[in-house]
Amino acid sequence: MIVILYMAISADGFIAKKDGDSDWVSEVDTLNFEKTIKDAGCLIVGRKTFEQYEGELYPMKDVYNVVLTNNKEKNKETNGVLISSKPPMEVLKLLNQKGFKSAVVIGGGTLNTSFLKERLIDEIYLSVHPLILGNGIKLFENTQDFVNLKLEGVEKLEDNLVQLHYKVIK
Repeated sequence: MIVILYMAISADGFIAKKDGDSDWVSEVDTLNFEKTIKDAGCLIVGRKTFEQYEGELYPMKDVYNVVLTNNKEKNKETNGVLISSKPPMEVLKLLNQKGFKSAVVIGGGTLNTSFLKERLIDEIYLSVHPLILGNGIKLFENTQDFVNLKLEGVEKLEDNLVQLHYKVIK
């Protein structure tokens, strides 16, 4: 299974404001983000991010939504949304059994780190927005992991965005 991390990020390296708000993400990036998820057919999101945008963005229609939580009592599946406290590797095995060939991890920083620590991320797309937040949620929270990346592409998008595409060297 191919695991893609797709994140909007500020020029100073934050994926959201301290309160989790990402209202600064451009429409161009939102459309690319949604296309990437629809192509994969599956998204994986952290509980806080899911709850913050529930009803607005999530659950995303026509794709399988996986919400990862630390709450062991919240494991359930309803209406195309799986809520799970299983570790990332077990969730990927389940998705593979369901026939998915790829999944898009869409944060937050703690969830991204859990996939990074287990060396499960294959590709990273970073849409760098031309702004500085000053502080907020980092792409990877509380990690000391050293991971090499290979630049696969750089694309200049509308709204002064630059999208970086990396392969993770394993």
